[in-house]
Amino acid sequence: MPSNYYPFIARETWLILIIIFCIVFFAKFFSTILLFSLFLAILLIAIYLFRDPHREIPSQPLAVVSPVHGVVTKVSKAKEIRLDIDAIRIRIVMRITDIYSLRSPIEGKVIEQWYNAPSKKESHRHLDFHVQSDEGDNIVTAIRFRNIMHKSHIYLNSGERIGQGQRCGYLCFGGVIDLFLPIESKVFVEVGQFVDSGSTILAELIHSEPQSSIKDQL
Repeated sequence: MPSNYYPFIARETWLILIIIFCIVFFAKFFSTILLFSLFLAILLIAIYLFRDPHREIPSQPLAVVSPVHGVVTKVSKAKEIRLDIDAIRIRIVMRITDIYSLRSPIEGKVIEQWYNAPSKKESHRHLDFHVQSDEGDNIVTAIRFRNIMHKSHIYLNSGERIGQGQRCGYLCFGGVIDLFLPIESKVFVEVGQFVDSGSTILAELIHSEPQSSIKDQL
């Protein structure tokens, strides 16, 4: 299971920052002030982009938290093709200056993952993952990666449990995320709203009657 403990600067970017730091160090002693200032500015910008601050996870069991930091661009009903069910789709677009961490929208079990590499018809990479809550709610998070960097870090294994708002990946320079929720869910966000990963509540799961995917063992 992914850890809840992580540094303020994303560990996935340390190698990049070390390389830039070495260039800055070299430029300080063996280059002009102009080049040194340029590389120093690049280092400071990189540190800002790769920040990964701690998030306060809301203590609401039926809440669906935002998996990423970004802006909501679509809230609508849609067909979820992986599970072939009607759902509510919330689309979040990550900006280049947003925090790139990926978090689980709910607590539950990772049921399945699907990965699609770029093709002639689609230039972006796709990753979808399905998490099922203990009450039987199914949520699919669909990620379309940006092609600025082809390496992203996903820390999910099918069959494992994951916590609400738990860090489970790092999307270098972000992407577009579609979150598919049960059709009965109560949505709290609207188009144009900015959301924080792991802390902003997007919706609440509504149950017409008590239900559970965990059956009592006699």
